[in-house]
Amino acid sequence: RWYYHCDRLGMLVWQDMINGGGSYNPAVISAPLVTGVHLSDKNHKLFAREDLEGRIEYETELNEMIELLYNCPCIAMWVPFNEGWGQFDATRIAEKIANADPTRTIDHASGWHDQKIGETKSLHVYFKKYVFKPDKLGRAVMLTEFGGYNYRCAGHSFGSVDFGYKKLKSTVDLQKALEKLYSEQIKPAYKQGLSAAVYTQLSDVEEEVNGLVTYDRKVVKLPPEIMRKIVNVE
Repeated sequence: RWYYHCDRLGMLVWQDMINGGGSYNPAVISAPLVTGVHLSDKNHKLFAREDLEGRIEYETELNEMIELLYNCPCIAMWVPFNEGWGQFDATRIAEKIANADPTRTIDHASGWHDQKIGETKSLHVYFKKYVFKPDKLGRAVMLTEFGGYNYRCAGHSFGSVDFGYKKLKSTVDLQKALEKLYSEQIKPAYKQGLSAAVYTQLSDVEEEVNGLVTYDRKVVKLPPEIMRKIVNVE
């Protein structure tokens, strides 16, 4: 039903694959964000992907997901790995996806351990100002996560955890912060060649209150017409 409504409304879906793996090494997982270092994901031990059975199961379920969803017009991109969680052999996996469905773009390692392949360079940027830089390999540059601004609406959250990247006290503060973010970083980057930008995030989730809509879907933190003015590039 969810994909049907995306088809009906014209909403583009970048479809993530569920991640797996063992206990992650914090240094490995945080390396791209903190240091800018991108490691080879062929080292299964380093990426907590030593379990052969787990890797085989991942690929089996990946095939099943593509077979289930490939005929949904809303699917615009396949994302096999997000932020290094369970990442392994992304180059081979991306080739496998392309063979199964050559009609769609692939974000082979969303925002994290880029293996320098494919059509897109995917970035997740928090804690610092984003400045556009063309990809040296000529790939489309996508800011696939940014923002994450916190505003908690009392009585509409899942729990008490307050995770986010910038804490705000009111909808007025949220609006001002987003206006500043888009006018000073995102819109200039778009004019310089940025191909896509995905704000974190549409709705609050269990342990995060950085959505534009509350967890219970009862409060829209900023009216749609205001968000349109903030994000639209003239």
